[in-house]
Amino acid sequence: MSQADPHALAVPALFRDALLESQGERAREWLNRLPEIVTGLLERWSCEIAGPTMSGWAGVVVPVRRLDGSGAMVKISPPYDVPQFEATTLATWAGRGAVLLWERDEENAAMLLEQLRPESLTTVPDADEAMTIIGRLARRLAVPAPPELPRMEPVFEQWAIELPAMSAAAGHPLPARVVDAAIATCAELGPGQPDTVQHGDLNQSNVLRGTREDWLAIDPLGYVGDIAFECLTHLRDRWTELRDLSDPEQALRRRIDIFADAAEIDVARALRWTQARAVQSSLRMGPTEGPRDVGGVHDWMATTLAD
Repeated sequence: MSQADPHALAVPALFRDALLESQGERAREWLNRLPEIVTGLLERWSCEIAGPTMSGWAGVVVPVRRLDGSGAMVKISPPYDVPQFEATTLATWAGRGAVLLWERDEENAAMLLEQLRPESLTTVPDADEAMTIIGRLARRLAVPAPPELPRMEPVFEQWAIELPAMSAAAGHPLPARVVDAAIATCAELGPGQPDTVQHGDLNQSNVLRGTREDWLAIDPLGYVGDIAFECLTHLRDRWTELRDLSDPEQALRRRIDIFADAAEIDVARALRWTQARAVQSSLRMGPTEGPRDVGGVHDWMATTLAD
């Protein structure tokens, strides 16, 4: 097998700079070791580099060719301070609605993945169609969860406790009734969460065209709980388009209806979790995480859906 070509392993500048800024010397050491890591993976998995290195938010991706001539992708993630569950989640799905995981190397946080097409759900112009695809994927991905994945039930219990303090710290930017609605959702719907896998970040860029199936999910975070929690992510994706419609509130509620129907869940549950998640997302932003609510998307959804 070919050795790692330094040119092919040129890490995209935006990813490299962001990683160096967030992790400093540890990131520099990892970037320096990356050609050696890739060379070892290529030898072990009998692959050769087939194109320039790409990157997402959570790692670099090297296009490769396998012994049989088929294409694949080697994804390597840098070291993080918190556990990552992508490989475990993909192994649990085993290609059901998601990219296939062929090999994994836990020591180097690396995976050999099925090659998908570059076309993402962003290319689907019809918002209702895109939301239907998201909802159907959320349902397909909701398989019984392995014990390693983090459960959302204790997270929601913590939200119910923390939201009042978060609101006060932010200067009470949302009406009290809006925050109270989110707290009630966490208290009433948080206990007894289903033991099923969630993607955790089912945005339109994380859904790509496949060859086995039309659309397949990539880059899961891997949570366990109610798939109604997935709805907000895609609503937020198309926020600017939604905001500019003649009746954005009606369109928002229709899209939640579409998601719930496609995901085969209760629409009231999808609406309540979307509202609660919008509140938490709005209040958590601050000096350490960026502007509190860029464009007003979370404030608007949280307030609109509180009634």
